[in-house]
Amino acid sequence: MGRFRGGLRCIKYLLLGFNLLFWLAGSAVIAFGLWFRFGGAIKELSSEDKSPEYFYVGLYVLVGAGALMMAVGFFGCCGAMRESQCVLGSIFGMIFSMVLCCAIRNSRDVI
Repeated sequence: MGRFRGGLRCIKYLLLGFNLLFWLAGSAVIAFGLWFRFGGAIKELSSEDKSPEYFYVGLYVLVGAGALMMAVGFFGCCGAMRESQCVLGSIFGMIFSMVLCCAIRNSRDVI
């Protein structure tokens, strides 16, 4: 049993590292979304009066997706550190449901 202890520790820290990267990516997505929204460069891109409103909706979706990524990364880090099967199972369920929703959405466009 002693041989497997080092491997399990390696998996734990790899999972922690990937979740930390996912959390950092989520914070970067939020930062870019807020920067584009409040940076002032959006006025130069708009050619019509209605176009910035639709663009702002996309930026709000970007900020929401970043917040979801941060939440998944944070709870993944907590689950990896505490080695909680419940938290890690919940994170797996969240990620699986997001992938499933994207697959269903893309399959409707094909049909």
